[in-house]
Amino acid sequence: MKHQRSIVTFAAIAVPGVLVAMTSFLTPLTPGTLDRSPEQVRMPTADTRVVCPGPLLTASEAEGTDAEFVDDSKVSTRVVSASAPIGAADGSTSSARLQVADLGGSIDFDNPSGQGFVSGDDSIDSTKLVTGFARPGAPALTTGLETVEGSSGDLTGLATLTCAEAASSFRIVAGSGATGSNSQLLLSNPGDVPVQAKVALMTPGGESAEPTELSIKAGKQRAVPLGGLAGGAEALAVDVTVDGGVLAGSIQETVLDGLKPQGIDLAAGGAGADRQQVLTGLSGKDVRVRVANPGGDLAEVSLKAYGPDGEIDIPRSSMTVVGRGVAEADLGDLDATSLVLDSSQRIQAGAFIGKDGEKGAADFGSIPSTDSLAETQILALPRTGESSLQLSPGQGHVQVQGMLDDGSLTDPQSIDLNPTGTTVFNPSDVSDDSVRALVLKGSQASGSQADGVHATLVVTTEDGISTVVPAPAPAGVAYRDIRLG
Repeated sequence: MKHQRSIVTFAAIAVPGVLVAMTSFLTPLTPGTLDRSPEQVRMPTADTRVVCPGPLLTASEAEGTDAEFVDDSKVSTRVVSASAPIGAADGSTSSARLQVADLGGSIDFDNPSGQGFVSGDDSIDSTKLVTGFARPGAPALTTGLETVEGSSGDLTGLATLTCAEAASSFRIVAGSGATGSNSQLLLSNPGDVPVQAKVALMTPGGESAEPTELSIKAGKQRAVPLGGLAGGAEALAVDVTVDGGVLAGSIQETVLDGLKPQGIDLAAGGAGADRQQVLTGLSGKDVRVRVANPGGDLAEVSLKAYGPDGEIDIPRSSMTVVGRGVAEADLGDLDATSLVLDSSQRIQAGAFIGKDGEKGAADFGSIPSTDSLAETQILALPRTGESSLQLSPGQGHVQVQGMLDDGSLTDPQSIDLNPTGTTVFNPSDVSDDSVRALVLKGSQASGSQADGVHATLVVTTEDGISTVVPAPAPAGVAYRDIRLG
């Protein structure tokens, strides 16, 4: 990749010692380093559970699809899970116990807490539930990553997904009802009782119809063909609200142009709707940005793009999005670009990057908007292709440690941020040994062109392109200042 900028220095591990007010959070301090008043309350830790949706649905498994949609396609689906060490309230450091099981079924493995663990690149044939078990005073810094590679037939390309946590409501800015696209909304219920969900589709003309009500059984996954709900709509965003529980959601999309495969993708929800959205990792052909407007009023959106060498011109500097609708803009070919969107209304954004294949084939990958980097997060790396970590413009540095095959962490390094452009870092620079996951610490970083610093991993293979985002920061990382006076 041209003009990559990766400024790396070594740094010692440091623990912040500054209290912040109201809802800010800090990494736990070793006992004795600072007196804590009765108003300083430690946030409770919670287990981390994510759902990896499993193999791509074929015609026999996806209701409403063409009976000849899948021919001789060869598709490999794998899941990597990782548990990284994190500090506890008593000053100790260890990784959480990590369990991988079939959704609603048998346990594949249950690894005890220790000093770090990375699973094998395990082939799967079903939906998986990955659980990190928090210890008292020590949250679970865990993640699951699904990788899908298609090498022949109609399904060729690469799809990677940071497996999603379940929630009572979420929005995914992806999917299509256009001819040639087969988009499936996958809803997984990790709970012990059935739940009811309402699914609403947002299109360029506004919400397509009244929400569709669905029931999802306990421990099961249900697929919803989006073409049947919004046929002909080229750009979609999907709103899901749940009654009586939580669901994990993702969208599977496969695209054909006649008989030529045009890619596979898995997408999940990104950062929640806000007046500002940040997208990183815009690096490929035919880049598109899609904006969803969940409110009823018209949204006026401005776009600014930052490449490795600073702000760059793009074909569109603004967009208008109708209430309860979506809009999409073509941005052309981009290299290592971060996009900042500011709006008069709360919006949610996503983007798509492309790559040419052989004999007219192609692939695409979706990019969700991300929250700014938190104190400690983990990002699992696909065991295929080449990867680059891309960071939006900022000041200060992001600390990085690599997890190796044996679960150990490398010495911490600091990525110095570019205040006017995107910073690009090669994960292989962390160690001469194979790096399976990255632990990212953003306490010493601040955004210079947007709120916070944002990160996306771009992955390319000979025939495919996709992206991975860091897992959300675990619950219970720090203390909360609840002083009222």
